[in-house]
Amino acid sequence: MKSKYKIPWHVRQYVKKELMDYKGNKKLVAKYKGDTRGLILANTRLARIENVLNSLNKEDREAAELIFIDHYTQSGAEIAKGLSKAAYYNAMNKVIYLTAVEMDLI
Repeated sequence: MKSKYKIPWHVRQYVKKELMDYKGNKKLVAKYKGDTRGLILANTRLARIENVLNSLNKEDREAAELIFIDHYTQSGAEIAKGLSKAAYYNAMNKVIYLTAVEMDLI
């Protein structure tokens, strides 16, 4: 079965890295004041990720937080929170795809 969330590998890797760094980047941006170009771009990326997270249903949102905010592995999420392997990877692929669309990368 083909995944409906299929995107180019390099886009997937970039978006996954942005999602994994989201929590740390949000803390860094909160420390800085001003309107520098880098800060504006960082705020834009963070806002787009937040838009995607806010658009998810409760189950996908909880899975996304486990994966990208709390950095659980698939087996860790399954043991700690009872998240199945299929649900873990489906949520991860869905969030990466939706974030890539939100960032206008695909």
